[in-house]
Amino acid sequence: MSNTLLLASDVHGSIDALSLLDQRAREHQAESILIAGDLCPSGHTHFQILLRNIPHLFLVRGNCDSSYDFSNAGIPLPPQKRRIDWQGRTIFMTHGDRIHSPFGQNLKPGDIFISGHTHTPKLQRGEDGVIWVNPGSTTYPRTPLGPTYALLDEEGISIRSLTDDQPIA
Repeated sequence: MSNTLLLASDVHGSIDALSLLDQRAREHQAESILIAGDLCPSGHTHFQILLRNIPHLFLVRGNCDSSYDFSNAGIPLPPQKRRIDWQGRTIFMTHGDRIHSPFGQNLKPGDIFISGHTHTPKLQRGEDGVIWVNPGSTTYPRTPLGPTYALLDEEGISIRSLTDDQPIA
């Protein structure tokens, strides 16, 4: 199995964005897709089929995610935060609307804090050594970079264009 994770946020019910995420995950042989909130699942059958066919999907709830939408899509409402052990590191994932930073989350140098919400990609290492990742938005980007996601593998972390899969400097 691959040690690659695909990170995304702010899908906002877009079938096209979810399809592209699934395609990128398959191209990179990602073991999991992590979506940092605002999936906003659509009641559309194609969206539901896509969700059910994505192996190892990890979700957290965003400010636009409603229990009604998740219930209609037949998916359990995700938690607001999630901890995942990966390669000897802790990944802490939240949407970013309530928990804005890794402070107070018991993370150590090399651990990874993932959030979305701003629709703006960000990758930085904090003074405490914790890596902050915001994959941007797959659907409503707020920068000229267009739709983005992040890829996490043995080589490191890259923010990438969802459209053409090119790394963004």
